[in-house]
Amino acid sequence: MTSRLYYDDSYTTEFTARILERITVDDHPAVVLDRTYFYPAGGGQPADTGWLGGVEVIDVFTREEDHVVIHMLSQEIFGEIVTGLINWARRFDYMQQHTGQHMLTQGFVEAASANTISFHLSPNSLTIDVDAANILSEIVERIENRVNQIVQENRPVTARIVEPDEAQQLGARIRRIPGHLATGGLRVIEVQDFDITACGGTHVARTGEIGLIKIFKVDNYKGGSRVEFACGGRALSDYCQKHNAMTTLASSLAVGVTEIPAAIERLRTDFKAAQSDLKRARAALSQFEVPALLASAEEHNDFRITCRVFDDRDAGDVRALASKLVQHPGIVALLGVAGEKAQIFCARSTDVTINMNRALQAALRELGDARGGGRPDFAQGGGVPATAAQIDAALTAASQIVIMGHTAEA
Repeated sequence: MTSRLYYDDSYTTEFTARILERITVDDHPAVVLDRTYFYPAGGGQPADTGWLGGVEVIDVFTREEDHVVIHMLSQEIFGEIVTGLINWARRFDYMQQHTGQHMLTQGFVEAASANTISFHLSPNSLTIDVDAANILSEIVERIENRVNQIVQENRPVTARIVEPDEAQQLGARIRRIPGHLATGGLRVIEVQDFDITACGGTHVARTGEIGLIKIFKVDNYKGGSRVEFACGGRALSDYCQKHNAMTTLASSLAVGVTEIPAAIERLRTDFKAAQSDLKRARAALSQFEVPALLASAEEHNDFRITCRVFDDRDAGDVRALASKLVQHPGIVALLGVAGEKAQIFCARSTDVTINMNRALQAALRELGDARGGGRPDFAQGGGVPATAAQIDAALTAASQIVIMGHTAEA
C-alpha cells in the first residue's frame, strides 16, 4: 500500500518514490508508488496535479479494491525511481478552501444548528449544503464574522491519527466519521478550541493562512440551504473584480461608490417616467400612422392591403398597430419588424374572408427557421434575425398569397 505522506505534511512539494506497479487507465499510463505526496480526489476535494519524472500527472485517485493511490499520467515514464513535483498553487488554494470549509461548517452548526450534508470544491466554485432552510441574513453575517475572527487569531490547525480508544473518548466532538479509514486509526483535523472533524484532505497549518472567508450567498436548496463562499486567494480575487466593477460604475454615474445604490434608484425612477412618456408618445403617433397606412393601402377587389416594414421598432407596438388597422372594414394588414428577433404580423378585418395563418406561413418560409401561427384573422411569427429587405420579401410572399385568393376560407 502507498504511504500517503500528505497526511502528515501538506507543504512538501518535491519528493522521490519507487514505482511499484504500472497499469493503463482510460488509455492513459498510470503508476502506483511506494510513497506519495499527491492527494487523490475524495471527500469533496479534487486531486492534486503536478509531475512525475517530468511527465504531467493529470489525475490521482484511490483504487477501490485495495485503496492504493493511482497516478494517471499524460505519457509513459521510465525507470524505477521517480521525482514527484506537486502543483503548489493548486495545492495551497485547496488547502485554504478546505480548511475554510471546516470552519464555516462548524460556524453553521454553532449559530444555526445546521449540519453540512455535502461539500463541493472545484477550481471555480465552493459550496456546502446544510440541512436547514430560511437562514436569516443576520445569522449568516454572524457566522462570517465568527470564522474570520478565528482566521485573524491565527489558531493552529493540527492533523493527527486518533486510535480507536481516543476516538471513542472524543465521541460527539468529532463532526463526521468516514465509512473507510485509509490510515491505521482515525485522522482528525482540529482547529484549536473551535472545530474537530475526521478528514483525509490537505489543510493549512494555521488559520491565518486562509486570509479571508467570504460568504457570497445562501439560497434555499432541496429542503435545506446551499452556501456559496470563497476563501483566501479566491476571496481576494472576487473582491478585486467587484471593486473594479463598482469603481467603474461609480465613475460612469459620477458618484462615490457608497452613493451607487441611490444613483441607481434615481435612474430607475427616471426610466419608469421615460417609459410612461414613450407609451403616451407612441399612442399619439399611432393616431397619425393608422390614417397614413390606410391612405396608402393598395386596392384589391373588395379589400385593401397595407404593408409596412419597421426597423428597430418594439414588436408590441407594431402588433397593437395591426390590431388598430383591422378595426377598419376591408383591410388586410401585413406588418413586419426587422432585427435580431424579427416579427411578422398578418391581420384582417372581420369582413374579410382570408386566412391570415396561411399568409403568415408563406412569409415565414422566406425567413428560414422562423416559426409562428395564430387564428384565421390574426397570426404572427418570427424570432430569427432578419434585415428590413428580408422582412420586405417575406411580406411580399404573404401579399401574393392573399392576392391570388388561395387563402379564401371555405
